[in-house]
Amino acid sequence: MPKLPMIDLKQHANHSPHLVILGAGASRAATPGGDRNGARLPLMSDFVETVGLQDLLSEAGISWRNRNFEDLYDELSSTGEHTELLQTLEVKVFDYFASLDLPQEATLYDYLLLCLREKDVIATFNWDPFLAQAYRRNVGVRRLPTILFLHGNVAIGVCLSCRVKGYADHRCGKCGRELIPTKLLYPIGQKDYTSDPFIQAEWKELQHYLEYAYFLTIFGYAAPRTDAAAVELMRSIWDENETRSLAQVEIIDIRAKKQLYATWESFITRDHYYIVDLFSRSYIWYHPRRTCDAFAWATLQLDPWRENTAPQIQTVSELQGWIAPLIREEAALEESGTPLSGLPCSEIYT
Repeated sequence: MPKLPMIDLKQHANHSPHLVILGAGASRAATPGGDRNGARLPLMSDFVETVGLQDLLSEAGISWRNRNFEDLYDELSSTGEHTELLQTLEVKVFDYFASLDLPQEATLYDYLLLCLREKDVIATFNWDPFLAQAYRRNVGVRRLPTILFLHGNVAIGVCLSCRVKGYADHRCGKCGRELIPTKLLYPIGQKDYTSDPFIQAEWKELQHYLEYAYFLTIFGYAAPRTDAAAVELMRSIWDENETRSLAQVEIIDIRAKKQLYATWESFITRDHYYIVDLFSRSYIWYHPRRTCDAFAWATLQLDPWRENTAPQIQTVSELQGWIAPLIREEAALEESGTPLSGLPCSEIYT
């Protein structure tokens, strides 16, 4: 028999976590017109041109046209003959990503952060600073999800001696020393997820959430060939999740549905999945901050909740104001045991 999620009928709540895994497609979707200054987020297929690596590679006699950066970097790394070139590439890549700035208006990442709650987690493979920047401008709202940076991130620093992570321009809250940049894992076939203490800790925490998640969203992550070991590690832990046969897998991606199903089939139980091409068609969008609760009541209690989609919102402050009733409900649940209502924001009175 499958194990039930952490559902509390009296509280009208499900305390199991929602795990969201992000790839580069999510950051591209969050900034479709580029960053605040129009700079585009690169994908592996247009990476060389977007980051401006053409001259560097041409001068080194490396053919780069019509090449996927993932394959190109892996090839250069495997020969062992391009140490200096690889170091220069890594500096240029880091600098490009570090220069990116999230648009001022409310973005998909603001929605994502505010539409999950503190029991939930976002695990990102992305180097760009957009998610960290969105977190920074929403942190005053409190009750935001945990973020894990599985391949490092240009916006995040770490104090290894105190085992503290934070924004790259901050100091350690324990010892006062400046945080050092996190190591970026580049697209090589044999990534090492254990030798770097920060990366190892992020993956250990991810494994914990995989064991207990009741809802798994995979957003814009292509599961590239060079991440095969990472995908297999996630799958092996997901297999140990005792609620897996009741849980839901959601895939948000613009690629063909047959291709996406083939990629993630090993994570899916029977028909407990669906595929959408836009975040605005996701369960997170329809049931913000209540994904696990609404899904449990719909499937286990046969009592579907009404949808609670956001109106047209332009600014971050407007989005924070719209989501505030849900957060007040969560505070009342925690402080006095008041059950969640399951109502749309406009009908909540707390």
